[in-house]
Amino acid sequence: MFGFMNSSLQAGKDAVLSMGTRMAINHQINEYGEMLKLNLDSKNKNIEIEVMFEGEKEPLKVYIQKYAIMQEEEKHFVQIKSIQTSRTWLNTIASSYLEGKNIEIPSRYAKILKVLV
Repeated sequence: MFGFMNSSLQAGKDAVLSMGTRMAINHQINEYGEMLKLNLDSKNKNIEIEVMFEGEKEPLKVYIQKYAIMQEEEKHFVQIKSIQTSRTWLNTIASSYLEGKNIEIPSRYAKILKVLV
């Protein structure tokens, strides 16, 4: 029974975080496109994203497997262990520039992350 409650709470937290993150990202990219979907699975550390960019015929799909959130002093970072996209050419770029790198999370979002994750 407690396992079910914990899993339900986790799913609820993931849904709230997904919605808030999607809204924040849409605010940042509104002149380029719209994030259609963001599914966060904090238990398994996976993220699924779908973005429709202006002028594109199909949305870009991004699958992040095994992310980690870290803190060093006052800064927060996300590290992506593995990333795949629906665009072959973008997989090479994402692998080179994102996998294994610490990507800083702006402090205004890091505070929310600490509460939800």
